[in-house]
Amino acid sequence: MPKIQPFDGFLISSEWAEKVVSPAYDSVSAEQRRNFADENPENFINTMRLQEDYPEGAQPTQDQLLETNKQCLKALLNNGAFQAIEEPCLYIYQLGRGDHLQTGVVCEVAVEEYENGKLRKHENTRTSKEDLLARYQEVVGASSSPICLTYSQNVEIDNLISEITRGKPDLDFLTDDNELQRIWRVSDAALLGRLQTLFETIDATYLTDGHHRAASGRRYAEIMRAREGKNTGSEPYNQLLIALFPDNQLSLLPFHRCVRDSNGLTAEQLVTALERCFEVEKLGKARNFSSSQHGEFGMYVEDNWYRINVKPEFLDSDDPVNSLDVSLLQNLVLDPILGIKDSRDDPRLGYIAGISGHVGILQNYEQGWKVIFSCYPTSIRQLMNVADADSLMPPKSTYFDPKPRSGIFVRLK
Repeated sequence: MPKIQPFDGFLISSEWAEKVVSPAYDSVSAEQRRNFADENPENFINTMRLQEDYPEGAQPTQDQLLETNKQCLKALLNNGAFQAIEEPCLYIYQLGRGDHLQTGVVCEVAVEEYENGKLRKHENTRTSKEDLLARYQEVVGASSSPICLTYSQNVEIDNLISEITRGKPDLDFLTDDNELQRIWRVSDAALLGRLQTLFETIDATYLTDGHHRAASGRRYAEIMRAREGKNTGSEPYNQLLIALFPDNQLSLLPFHRCVRDSNGLTAEQLVTALERCFEVEKLGKARNFSSSQHGEFGMYVEDNWYRINVKPEFLDSDDPVNSLDVSLLQNLVLDPILGIKDSRDDPRLGYIAGISGHVGILQNYEQGWKVIFSCYPTSIRQLMNVADADSLMPPKSTYFDPKPRSGIFVRLK
């Protein structure tokens, strides 16, 4: 496992790639997506619009929006932006940002492997979002954003991928935010067979990014099985578009937490409450703080940074979920001190992707979030431990960067 399969469909043409391939959707706000889509009408982001991307009072209905997305995709396919894949292929996909480089395989994997728990997950999903994405596949009839999996590094797979990438890539370009994208098409039967055989030796694979896409893929397959009255396993709706990367090449960033109010506490009262479980150090106003180790957080409140370290007796090293930094913050601070009981749905709690850095933290503070906590990133080993225990992380526990982009591959359903 997993049983990786070549696929057909469409690949972005090299002369269109920089114009069409979209930004990472969840790393920009709804307003930023709206502005980018309006300024870049031929970008693939226009095939994935959400109602929240439109201003209040100008939002189309969900059915209208899905039809617009469908027509935008149809236009891209008709105007030569994509080239049809004449025979099923696998792809080597290389992403890079700064000094970081990661190289994986893009393929199809049967929905059945997700249903049987062979693709191990670490996050829960929201039914409403599953429904929306399944409906998207029904109406628009395509998938273009690979679901990301990781696996324990395998030297033989590494060596074969290195052998393939010594050749000239089929695509080699930079995105608008300077993320390197390279693609090698693998159609040779012998190479395909070697890759498939090697991946069958992998003990376990882990979802890293795309839990909702995987869950909605399963739901869409259920809808289509009932509608078509067949389920041989080979139908397009029974396949997921997957990108597999080795664990030693992934880069994880933190998800910081921001709180709308201080639950009636002054900064001094908040510090006093924290001192039961934390060592607290005031750092001052201008300092740019980043957590440097497990159990260490930064707190920004009333224009000052504080370093807070969990006292050893409050660290839970045995439980794979409760030992996570985001769980420590929730269990020792957000719930008992700031009154946030539900980290999934409480409107007083927000999240800041680590890629936005100190600028993102200050922007949220200036927008009225009263208390911001800088977190240490979850490790890939922690993610695997949670998934192996068949447990789930709190929401927004991991942020992977760089991310595969939408608009490179299109698979019709």
